[in-house]
Amino acid sequence: MIESPLHPPLAVEEPGRRIVLAGLVGIILPIGLLAWVWLWLMVNLFPERCGHFGCFGYLFQAWEIGRWVAALLAWPLLYLLRVRPAWPVAMLAAFFLSALWSLGEALFTRRFGVSLTLILYSGVIAFPLAARMAMPRVSHRLLIWVIGLFLALHTYAILLHE
Repeated sequence: MIESPLHPPLAVEEPGRRIVLAGLVGIILPIGLLAWVWLWLMVNLFPERCGHFGCFGYLFQAWEIGRWVAALLAWPLLYLLRVRPAWPVAMLAAFFLSALWSLGEALFTRRFGVSLTLILYSGVIAFPLAARMAMPRVSHRLLIWVIGLFLALHTYAILLHE
């Protein structure tokens, strides 16, 4: 009979490993998003197909579609890297990313460098924080406080946009 050693559930493994792997997902997804945008531009970058503003319209289309595809791909990537539970981490990270991206877009016209940096590094902020907040022993009060903070950040971004 083949016996396998007992392993602790992945959700209660050491938090450092889980947070680092979630941060790795936060690095992989923006790189994939940038590769998607670059590929989209290379396919559509013909002067006769560009409109009045040049080919910048294609850049914004690729960003709009690609960022949500990246958020959807988070769950399989987290699952593949054995970050458990993957669904709550992916959902929380998508919420955090949405707030950070909204702020990045709101700052785009005012401070381009800050905006681009925030968008590029948002995955490194959102995924480890989501992995930490989705751990079983995190108090509900802390989770509600962090979600409220990102909701306030998203509201601030909306107010900046107007």
